[in-house]
Amino acid sequence: MHLTASLTALTLPELPAGTASVDVYFDDARVWSIDVRERANGASTSQPVPGGEVEWPAALLPYLVGSARVSLTDSASGAELAGAETQFTKAPQRTRVIDASGATLVINKWGRLGVALEVMGDEVQTRIVQRAAELVDFLAARGLRPFVVGGTLLGAVRSQSLLPHDDDADIAYLSTHTDPVEVAAEAFRLGHAIAAAGYEVRRHSAAHLQLMFRDEAGALQHYIDVFTAFFTADGCVNQPFHVRDATRVDQMLPFGTVRINDTDFPAPADTEHWLTINYDKNWRTPIPGYQLVTPDATRRRFNNWFGAFNLHREFWDEHFSGDPLAEAREAEWAAGRWWLETGDAHAPTLIELGSGAGTLTRAFAAQRPSRRVIGADFCEIALAQASNWGEQHDPDHHTPPEYAHANLYRVTALALPHDVGVVGAFDLVANHLLEQLGHLGREQVWRLARMALATGGSARFTFHEKHAVDVTFEDPTGWHLSRAQLETEAQRFGLALTFRSLGGSREATGTTVSLAQPTAPYSPLPERLPMTSPARHRIKSRLRRLFSPSVSGIADELQHERDRVTALEHEIDELRRDSLRIAELTDVLEQRLTPAPGAEAPDALK
Repeated sequence: MHLTASLTALTLPELPAGTASVDVYFDDARVWSIDVRERANGASTSQPVPGGEVEWPAALLPYLVGSARVSLTDSASGAELAGAETQFTKAPQRTRVIDASGATLVINKWGRLGVALEVMGDEVQTRIVQRAAELVDFLAARGLRPFVVGGTLLGAVRSQSLLPHDDDADIAYLSTHTDPVEVAAEAFRLGHAIAAAGYEVRRHSAAHLQLMFRDEAGALQHYIDVFTAFFTADGCVNQPFHVRDATRVDQMLPFGTVRINDTDFPAPADTEHWLTINYDKNWRTPIPGYQLVTPDATRRRFNNWFGAFNLHREFWDEHFSGDPLAEAREAEWAAGRWWLETGDAHAPTLIELGSGAGTLTRAFAAQRPSRRVIGADFCEIALAQASNWGEQHDPDHHTPPEYAHANLYRVTALALPHDVGVVGAFDLVANHLLEQLGHLGREQVWRLARMALATGGSARFTFHEKHAVDVTFEDPTGWHLSRAQLETEAQRFGLALTFRSLGGSREATGTTVSLAQPTAPYSPLPERLPMTSPARHRIKSRLRRLFSPSVSGIADELQHERDRVTALEHEIDELRRDSLRIAELTDVLEQRLTPAPGAEAPDALK
């Protein structure tokens, strides 16, 4: 078999019949696994799997330096299928994909680089199993019903061990609630309890917690995911972010037991059913390159019910992991920065949203030493770099700004001014944040802008009106927005926008926000009336006309119905999103108004 590799792609040879997954090695290190089942294109498993060119994942490209023996092995058997010495560049070194500590990195199921369990070693894997067992006990002690899921369950059923190509442990608990509001509120309470127990928690959604475990030096060693699972009235079991399928209660309860190494864990009563709805019918076959593909309807439902609080956070973590002031990196925000710096920010406090490495934040702090300046971001790495900049470059602490964590995908971000102790008027600025933020995150920006304006402050933002030539969903720095989009969004919150063109190849634009009218943030959804018999008759008549071949204008009828369906989908999205808003507000009230044990109740609760 002949294998070739270049700086852009790997050319696979024809593979033996029945091959489901192959591992790619550089010398003796696995760096990538490829699910090749689609290449068979439905052909019989007795026929060879066609070869062909496969582009390298973007995350691998910076590492293609020097030379390596590139080889291909069958993921199931470990047998080598092909190999060839490859020179990527003329650099006199072996190609290595490693992190700062020297650990081998591999492309994970999300297309990003990470450290797989097979590289972590037996000691770390043993620690992961022990910590997972401790978390199961912690959840059970709180009256919850924990069980293992995902790759952890798959490894236990297949080999009574952790999957070597996985990078974490997965635990869920089966809630007794069926309403998304109650499910989310319960999950928020659990998150606070886990954090109070001393764990480092990163919340991906209302129904997904990630617990981070670090070594003595503070470097991330591994993590354990904790998911919420629950039944809904339609007979489906749900485990965001991916699992939703018809399931009987007796397929879940009473829990059975699976073993990992020498430790027992609770598992669904019917593990085969769970693994099939989590993966597919081929779950018994090792496919390290398997990628979860969540149906759009399921993804949409879960995102609206429970949010997507972690959207692109890993991108920003990687983005700011290098030199925070690198020219190429800072150029993304430079266009239009001058316009914000020369604006009419007159309040005694200024908050910058999406402050990143803090370049603009520091500029504002230097402008007026008497002004309090606060930079806010949801990337902890960026916040740490911005905070440390003063220690390295301004030891005398001339006009030091402050920094705070704020996740705009959460309603709790609206507490930012209160949490940082803002009193009186404040100005709000954001430099190229709007177009690099999802629309649900922008809702919090508009609300914070209303707050700033209501205090007597100002609100000014910049954005790009043209996308980057190489724009992708994975890299939000290349995104753009139109003036019309922003005006439509702002109007929903009683805000008006004025624009100024700032130039540049991507048409940088500045917008000044003002209060249009003192209305509620939302225009209420139209009341849905019960479907009466005349209404049913009209629909039946329309359907008869729609499918009658003699009716002219059928294309218009179809488009009209599509528009109605789209409008209904948006209404359903908004109603589901209200579930999350209610749960988040409930969480805020409980956290801020519930007294600590032994403390007197706040006045608001008396």
